[in-house]
Amino acid sequence: MLARPQSGSGETQPAGARRQRQVRDGWSRAEDLVVDRFARAIVMGQYRNVKEALPGCQRELGLVVPAKRRTDTAVAWRVLCRAYDFGLPRRKHFWTDPELRLLKRHASALARREYPNTRTAVRLYKHACEQAGLAARHPDNVIQTRVVILARAMGGKPAAPRFCPEELRVIAGFSRALARNEYPYGKAAVADCLQALARAGFAHRRSEMRLAALINAGAWKIGWQGKFVKWSAPDLRVIEQFAQELVAGRYPSIAAASLACQESLERAGRFGTRTEDGLASKLRKIALAMRKSQFLPRWKRDELRTVDRFARARIRGRYPNATAAVAGCRRALERAGLPEHLRGKAVTSKLLQRVHELR
Repeated sequence: MLARPQSGSGETQPAGARRQRQVRDGWSRAEDLVVDRFARAIVMGQYRNVKEALPGCQRELGLVVPAKRRTDTAVAWRVLCRAYDFGLPRRKHFWTDPELRLLKRHASALARREYPNTRTAVRLYKHACEQAGLAARHPDNVIQTRVVILARAMGGKPAAPRFCPEELRVIAGFSRALARNEYPYGKAAVADCLQALARAGFAHRRSEMRLAALINAGAWKIGWQGKFVKWSAPDLRVIEQFAQELVAGRYPSIAAASLACQESLERAGRFGTRTEDGLASKLRKIALAMRKSQFLPRWKRDELRTVDRFARARIRGRYPNATAAVAGCRRALERAGLPEHLRGKAVTSKLLQRVHELR
């Protein structure tokens, strides 16, 4: 079959004469052995995910084949595909057989009421994983949910024991202290309440959230007027300052920025009866609003022209992959005085998008 003639000439060329894509180097037997070893380690639970196993795998590949440098993306995909071949389930939170055996053992103990609550079962399960050489890959809430489901399937009804009169008397004392304004809010009294319960012989029976709710409820019954207090203008200016620093990348997380903001407000004597959760929530809302309006500007024509130049160079085979062209594209944008999208993975995402669109 003949291809369509070129514009301006009557000559035709076979379809097979079109430009062939560049063939990448195949994986050698030595490289596959290293990849398989790390893939099996992920399946057995020695690593929580591919990202955690990637640095070690890259080091081993550098020792096996020093002259060939694979990109992190290529190695990560190779390890993930091999892990799927070795039985890694294709879902976010998967459980290996050793993990399930340990989990069922602790769920059985919870169903027999050998543990006072599910938190104790989660803590002892994580300790058993460490002793068995397994990484604790799941968050506490996922472990707790799975333990409760297994315990109920075994006929147990895991639940916290009922409050006894002595326990309620201790909690009522802290509710009265809250009503006398000795504490700014119920959560601030939880630490002292836990110590008092431990002295009375009721240690590790209740969660902090449950105790805070009971202390607040008892204080409301005797006339405590706990209510929401609006943020003042000076407080909002301080929070906006830390939100701007968070968006700019000076703090690694909302928790770190919230802690620094709380310390600043406490030094100025303006924190008052605020809670840490309330401050973190306010800081998060302001930072998200700033990020939508300032942190994600639209791509300009000059920026798109530079990105398209490197995307076409990748298509022509000047770079082995799109990731290799990102560094040059970043330098070109910086020399042109266009730094708006240099932070994060904006350049990488846009370059990959343009390579697929221009092909």
